Amino acid sequence: MNDKQLREALFRLQQKFGTPTTFIAKRVGVSREHLSRWLHHESYVISNELKTKLKQFIKGEI
Repeated sequence: MNDKQLREALFRLQQKFGTPTTFIAKRVGVSREHLSRWLHHESYVISNELKTKLKQFIKGEI
């Protein structure tokens, strides 16, 4: 899953369940600002570890 697909999956999750960015950020262990910047700015980079945590969150493993 590339960055674009991961962003889209998170946006779909937020839209479907009304999940706030703050909740997701807290669950994966980052600040809301860091996650929000990555979600809304394609040039913003996050670590592979955080990408893995986000994928796990989407799958419901976190």
